Amino acid sequence: MKLAPKEPSIHLMYNANDNGKTRGLSFPIEILQKERGRTKDTMLQIDKTSPIPLHVQLKRALLKMIEEGELKPGDKIMSESELCEKYNISRITARRAIDDLAREGYLRKVPGKGTFVSTPKITEKLGLLVTFTEDMLSRGLKPGSKLMKRDIITPPTDIAEYLRLSQDEKVIYLERLLLANEEPICLQKVFLPFRIFAGFLTVDEREVETRELCDILNMFISRPVVWARQTLESVLITGKEAKLLGVQENSPGLLCKRITFDEMDNPVEYVEFLYRADRYKFVVNLARPGFGRNAYLGNRF
Repeated sequence: MKLAPKEPSIHLMYNANDNGKTRGLSFPIEILQKERGRTKDTMLQIDKTSPIPLHVQLKRALLKMIEEGELKPGDKIMSESELCEKYNISRITARRAIDDLAREGYLRKVPGKGTFVSTPKITEKLGLLVTFTEDMLSRGLKPGSKLMKRDIITPPTDIAEYLRLSQDEKVIYLERLLLANEEPICLQKVFLPFRIFAGFLTVDEREVETRELCDILNMFISRPVVWARQTLESVLITGKEAKLLGVQENSPGLLCKRITFDEMDNPVEYVEFLYRADRYKFVVNLARPGFGRNAYLGNRF
């Protein structure tokens, strides 16, 4: 007797709570594929017997799908009402999970359209002195810049102090919009001592936009830049800066202030970087006292 071919299926195992025995459920692959085609959130696991709050379970499940690539940037996730109906959870539970992920930058809400997976943030590890171009290239992104302003100015008092300038010294002020894959990421403001970098004013504008700024500046100094002191603070992006970066008024930003020094500890440059907080984040690796960075953290940096 010839048996009919068995329909291919996926067998899911789970633990029953009543007697501890393992049971299983089989679903035809075709059905699962149809479900997966309708929405990419069909395989979430919510365990109502777990001590872990439901909104945390939902958040973790969505985050796992994002991190593993099941949900990709631009994908629309199920609405709050759809999550409630499918997993028999409350609207408050669904909203809290989605709000948490949106607040952390993994999701973005578009009024009238739904909630979508955000483009991953660019992560920079603090502790390494790298240029913007080097950083973008290491991530497989195309770096770029637009020269917005270049002028000779009298520096603000605090910046004059940072650069150890005398009372009447001028600086070259440079403003650039930094891009990653043609998208505005950062507004850069550079202050250079005029007595050191006077020749920079003769550099062609196109060269300033296409060449690594650090390489151009190195033509005017005799000692290499070897270290920097940097601070980081949260700010709101407003006015002209918001328009240049393509964000809404009062959007969150990260303001990085950096003084770079040569090998003789002379300050040669003061720079402010205003990053979009929705596209950039900084990571700091820490070690306990007695466990040196090189000895313990090694290539974690």
